[in-house]
Amino acid sequence: MRFVMLLGAAMLVAAQAQAHAAVPAFSAECTPGPKVEADAQGVVRIDGRVARLIARPDGQTTARAGGVWVDITPRGSEPPRVTYTARDKSVGNCEVVSFREPDGAAPSRRPLADTRWRLVEFQSMDDAQGKTRPHDPSAYTMHLRADGRVLMQLNCNRAQGSWSAEPSADGASGRFEFGPLAATRMLCPPPSMDEMIAAQSRFVRGYLLKDGRLYLSLMADGGIFAWEPDPLAAAAVPAAPSAGGPRDWQLVGSGASAALRETPSLTARVVARLSRGTILDNLGCHSVDGRFWCDVQPLGGGPRGYLPSEVLVPATAPDGTVPTGDDDSALRAGQGQFDSTGTVPCAQRASQPLAACAFGVARAGGGFATVVVTRPDGLTRAIYFRLGRAIGADTSQADGYPAFAAVRDGESCRIRVGAERYEIPRSVVLGP
Repeated sequence: MRFVMLLGAAMLVAAQAQAHAAVPAFSAECTPGPKVEADAQGVVRIDGRVARLIARPDGQTTARAGGVWVDITPRGSEPPRVTYTARDKSVGNCEVVSFREPDGAAPSRRPLADTRWRLVEFQSMDDAQGKTRPHDPSAYTMHLRADGRVLMQLNCNRAQGSWSAEPSADGASGRFEFGPLAATRMLCPPPSMDEMIAAQSRFVRGYLLKDGRLYLSLMADGGIFAWEPDPLAAAAVPAAPSAGGPRDWQLVGSGASAALRETPSLTARVVARLSRGTILDNLGCHSVDGRFWCDVQPLGGGPRGYLPSEVLVPATAPDGTVPTGDDDSALRAGQGQFDSTGTVPCAQRASQPLAACAFGVARAGGGFATVVVTRPDGLTRAIYFRLGRAIGADTSQADGYPAFAAVRDGESCRIRVGAERYEIPRSVVLGP
């Protein structure tokens, strides 16, 4: 038991070290959210508190302190992308005001890591044999994983093993070798190249990247395998909102519920079970072991984890659209860039009757909006909507983080923020 505890502690320390190493030095202002700073050692502070870091498989780092979550996406020599989720579940983008480029930033020394290919042809050095092309290139694919493993589809068979490469100075060529491949041995309908590829792979000694193709050469001029990027694999990766993908998913699938997992693996710990129909924020998807996993969190807050992409479909907004791209409503509202203004009923205290209060709304389409209401005391309250639902407000430590509640009442949404009351018509959020 003591060994298991020590091993777990060592794994936690290693994960923390990996997360620290991935974070560049920067300072960011999140309006109206927290201030985020990272020093040269990768230590992140949120409003002055040292944050706990979680390294994500896609290279993103999540920092957490004081109930605030901050996602940091490094971009090499450019400032990182920083977003936050506040205690009240409101979200927003952060402006990086200072940034120091990581020491030794340079082009990748592993240009083949996590790449996917399909076979074009085998070029024999024997003129009598010439070139051999597969009858269906999509039946012969190769995934060179970043962890040094290789996964192959060889017609009706599969193979897996290891790979290694030592790039030359420019990275476009170098030494390349496969380790022993373990392959299934089904009898594929002819013509098939599965046995030849499996047998010849142990003689591969070099690679060349040229004109978008990968050439793997055999020792002693034995021949060359020519591969091209697998278009099906590239097109299948669901896009994040920042890349034009859907802002939210809806959980579908055949079962009544699905397991939300801590890491992208079917053997990972289950952090929650989510009911069919649950709406989930799209935090990005990536490929792991030939399967696409999506980083998600329930709309309005809740446990964060991973689901396989095949149980997710883009969520539809109340106006029938599928909202895509980043939600910039909070940013524009903070800058006073409103799409519409007017008055809505509001009251600041429990005993105070509702009165007309001025508002401004910034919309991002599909029921994504930030409504800023001027209270009777002259201060403002921002209320956040997603897919037409009120999910939070700009509460803070200064006002004691008052409780937030929202109820749909016909064509309006009745909202309470502590003792404050607001009635926001549906038309304000969705627009005309």
